[in-house]
Amino acid sequence: MIFPFLKYRTTGTETNVLTTDFQEYDKMKLCAIQIPFANDHRNTETSIDIAIAELNKCDTSCDLILTPEYSNAPGNFPVGSLIPFVKEHTDALISAAKAAAIRCNAVVAVNYLCEVAPGEFRNTTRVFDRSGNIAGDFYKQHLPMAEKRGGTDFAYTWQFNTPEILEVDGIRLGFLICYDTYFQEYIVHLASKHPDVVLVSSFQRAERQDVLRFLNQNLAFTCNAFVLRSSVSMGENAEVGGNSMVVSPDGRILAEFGSKVGTLSCDVENIHYKYMRSNSFSGSMIPNDRFLSQGRTPWCYRPAGSMVIPGEKDLPYPRVCAHRGFSTAAPENTIAAYGAAVALGAQEIEMDVRFTKDEIPVTIHDDFLERISDGTGVVQEHTLEELKKMDFGSKFGPKFAGTQISTLEEILAKFARQVIINLHIKSVGETYPERFFKKILTLLEKYDMLEHVYFMATPEIQELAEKFAPQIPRCMSGDAGKWEIVDNAIKHNCQMVQFFAPCYDQAMIDKAREHGLICNLYFSDTPKDVPELFARGIDTLLTNDFFLVFQAAKKYIETNNISYLK
Repeated sequence: MIFPFLKYRTTGTETNVLTTDFQEYDKMKLCAIQIPFANDHRNTETSIDIAIAELNKCDTSCDLILTPEYSNAPGNFPVGSLIPFVKEHTDALISAAKAAAIRCNAVVAVNYLCEVAPGEFRNTTRVFDRSGNIAGDFYKQHLPMAEKRGGTDFAYTWQFNTPEILEVDGIRLGFLICYDTYFQEYIVHLASKHPDVVLVSSFQRAERQDVLRFLNQNLAFTCNAFVLRSSVSMGENAEVGGNSMVVSPDGRILAEFGSKVGTLSCDVENIHYKYMRSNSFSGSMIPNDRFLSQGRTPWCYRPAGSMVIPGEKDLPYPRVCAHRGFSTAAPENTIAAYGAAVALGAQEIEMDVRFTKDEIPVTIHDDFLERISDGTGVVQEHTLEELKKMDFGSKFGPKFAGTQISTLEEILAKFARQVIINLHIKSVGETYPERFFKKILTLLEKYDMLEHVYFMATPEIQELAEKFAPQIPRCMSGDAGKWEIVDNAIKHNCQMVQFFAPCYDQAMIDKAREHGLICNLYFSDTPKDVPELFARGIDTLLTNDFFLVFQAAKKYIETNNISYLK
């Protein structure tokens, strides 16, 4: 069956919107070089020579070329001899890869042990574009113990590292290296980035070839992407290792190389092809990766982290939102306040975002510094370095002396997917800079928070949100007209409103609900008022005194048999 050409739109920061495009399909020839593995390290140089010779054989028919893992050291090495060997044999390999890119007008990805800093070596896939320029590097995320003991740097793997996507000539390249291919939760994360081709440089010397087949078929099927795998041969008749291959997004093996030595080539008619399937029996046709992701429940998977909760669109109401964090227990808008709220069970927090002079988003409500810090003047007239030297805790209480201002990234890194964020983007005038909004959006994407956030802002910012991130819910702020807030929300296609306590009435709540709008209320710190406010139609109650109000909400929810709060 032939389907319309479906391609993920990648304009700006959006990568999860499908568009139908009937332009000519991108035909490509994918090439995987397979060389012998040197069980005797004295034969390693011969294997490298074969890799270089295969690169030199590639011609202009090739569009994408991949080499195996450790192409500058494909062998067993005595202790202490690997790094000296690498230093001696890397330049010739990299020169051949770069030359092949230029000569063939092809994208060339070469995996090798790369010296990323003096004395610091990482298992790296480096991509050269068609002009021979470095397009990007990918570092192996999962290193087996033998590789760690061999002197390869792996300190970076302890940090949050979102799966890498490199776009070259409109082709979205994803990467896995050898051991990476076993970690399904990582593959699922990679799938969420919508690659067109996943490049797999590998050894997997002991793995049966039938296992290699289904591992890479699953990878292609899960990511809805082509897989180009390049490996090493373990001998002419070996039944393990080797088996460089090309797999289609629908899981079909298009070409495989067994235990041969040389270059596997495979023509692909449409590199953007996405496998379409029925959305349940007799349902409409949707991309396979969307079929898989729409039913995923990561909050119940241990590999995803027991702290992960359902996203904004899945978490039930009513809710209690910790306004500026648990701001009666710790300084507002700081990691301490948010940490206290999350630790005590908050499923939603509210934070205010402004930008520094050097355009770093920080969490602070006021435009001026005097109320909550020992600084003076306007926030946006100070750099982050200057703000970090100020004390944002002493005015709250002496025990918090020395508390620093928090950046948006620091908070996302600490609480990603653990809590829904009511992100109050503070206005800076009649026109909000697009670059500011895009920086916020980039951070939300980096920390996989697109499903755990909504934007609370005035109309000019909501227009940017609808333009650049229409998939993220929008909550209309009353700052642009408290009594007109419902009309503003309807006018700007928002999904929510946030009423200000002195400036709302039951008619406004009723009108909002008639138009399908979620109703927030800012704010109530009185526990006895909670049942009445929920009964009137408030969905999310913002509070400064989180714990007491949260307890009252839990009692209301339990009384009404809505027992979903942790």
